[in-house]
Amino acid sequence: MQNYKIKDVSPVTWVEVDLGALRHNVTQIQELAAGNPFFLPFRPDTANKTFDATQVLAVIKADAYGHGMDKVGPELDRMGVGFFGVSDVPEGIRLRNLGIKKPVLLFESTLPDYAKQMAEYDLMPAVCTMDLAEALNECGQKKKKRVDIHVVLDTGMGRLGVWYKEAYPFIEKLMNMRYLRVMGIMTHFPAADSDRAFTKQQIRIVYNLVKRLDQGGLIIPYIHAANSMGLASYETHVLNLARPGLMLYGLYPHPSLQKKISLRPVMSVKSKVLFLKDVGKGRSISYGRTFFTQKDMKVAVVPIGYHDGYFRSLSNQSHMVINGVRCPVIGRVTMDQCMLDVSKVPYLMAGMPVTVIGQEAQASVTADELADIAGTINYEIVCNLGNRLPRIYK
Repeated sequence: MQNYKIKDVSPVTWVEVDLGALRHNVTQIQELAAGNPFFLPFRPDTANKTFDATQVLAVIKADAYGHGMDKVGPELDRMGVGFFGVSDVPEGIRLRNLGIKKPVLLFESTLPDYAKQMAEYDLMPAVCTMDLAEALNECGQKKKKRVDIHVVLDTGMGRLGVWYKEAYPFIEKLMNMRYLRVMGIMTHFPAADSDRAFTKQQIRIVYNLVKRLDQGGLIIPYIHAANSMGLASYETHVLNLARPGLMLYGLYPHPSLQKKISLRPVMSVKSKVLFLKDVGKGRSISYGRTFFTQKDMKVAVVPIGYHDGYFRSLSNQSHMVINGVRCPVIGRVTMDQCMLDVSKVPYLMAGMPVTVIGQEAQASVTADELADIAGTINYEIVCNLGNRLPRIYK
């Protein structure tokens, strides 16, 4: 009996990742970043000449938001992205194993237990504790090489970071450590899409701290806080490293940004009609009998469910596209299947393609639409679907 490999079997439900759309989005983001120049009148000219251009740090944590780090990382590297951002040491090592040699920032590096691996793989940790700083300094001493770090400020996010009022003496101590090199200051905007006054106050806090550090001779090259929303919606001259995540993948953190930057979705989700049947009026569909047919209808079974990351909360509310027609999901989404009312679709047959997310003819379903129905954000939609389904790259 022949032994088959899973990769020899075509998937019935899959994610398509459009690398051409990714390249388009990076170009748009680079142009947007260039339109917000870095200028600090109090910074010495020597520093300004070296770090005066706003660069892009591509956030590819969470397996590139479900799009696949192994393909997305090298593609961004080929495009000339200068920095990469990941969550933790394993993700950083994964990038190094892909051959990426550019700076890799670790957003979640607070435990000194991992200092050795950070130094060994030349990863750039985000530091907000003296314990980690001392462990990294010790590793640098053993390797006889300085370890590059970024300092995390808490300016209101309330997550990681040294409180901004305590930041100056903390940074001063770090810069006196022989085997550390402070290459950046970073913070995060928790309400860039909902509280402009608060976000502008965060920018002022960073500006004032950088001014004080510069005037004290503590020059730190890169200052960054701008996630996708911050990059596209706020003008600031203090930030010279843009940190887009969501926009890389063609998704908007807020609908208002569609007027400022033209993005193309990188992810689409496809499936196939598994089974077709005619269902008479008055019959129930799926678990819990939450849907009853109001007329005779044709029902299609599609092999995607909450096991695949298609949320159960989409039951009786979402749509998919078949042959250019939006078809309602009827009944509860089950673990690995859901049912559609396909009564309006012409030329039906088993095996026909189904668009779960994406555009087909004039009909579409977006990650934003599913997020609104599920009461969540588009980040969660693509991360769930992208991390659970096989991917095909275009």
